[in-house]
Amino acid sequence: MQVEQQAPLRADARRNREQIIEAARMMFIRIGTDVPMDEIARAAGVGIGTLYRRFPDRSELIKAVSLDNLQRMAEMARRLERDEPDPAVALDALLHSIRDLYLSFVMTSVSAVAVRAIKDAPAIQEERDELLAVVSRLLRRCQEAGAVRPDIAAGDLVLMLAAVSRLVPVADDELGEMAFQRLFALMMDAFRPTAASVLPGRPVDYQDVEHLRHHGGLAGFGRIAPAAG
Repeated sequence: MQVEQQAPLRADARRNREQIIEAARMMFIRIGTDVPMDEIARAAGVGIGTLYRRFPDRSELIKAVSLDNLQRMAEMARRLERDEPDPAVALDALLHSIRDLYLSFVMTSVSAVAVRAIKDAPAIQEERDELLAVVSRLLRRCQEAGAVRPDIAAGDLVLMLAAVSRLVPVADDELGEMAFQRLFALMMDAFRPTAASVLPGRPVDYQDVEHLRHHGGLAGFGRIAPAAG
């Protein structure tokens, strides 16, 4: 099947697109994916007409933000895996570095409207699979080196990041930011081999996370809405 090639954007059009995606990313974190489009345009410093020329509807904007997030996270993961010889340092740096990107990704992964928007986007699935593959490799290397407890899998990391992301500090909220940082630090400590608790059950992989999400087993994290009709 022949893939239609899109013409490259002019510099000003590319800049507008990048500004819109960045503004949408931050507002998805602070407010949610149902934030009014005119507020996103205002935050991006563009007119509403410019926003709709780039993204005809909310679904297209959600897809663009989700893909951009995953591309950034996957590239960061590949770079750390390639350049950092210590897998524990690489995994720690990755989890800390992707915090804001992951918060936005969670928002666009758990909202019912967002799930419908991205479920049929192959490019998003490919980037997600690539990111998870790198994280799984780093995690396995950490476990082989004795730097991370042996009874977890990549899905456990995803669940913990999703849980932590529910405490999203509002802008200029020092107490909220401090609480978030403390919770994130506690999460990181829980992965270390010195953690005392024995975990029930078995390690959770990403397929388990998807199963839970599709069947409403992640209360507060976005049950997938039933198809209309």
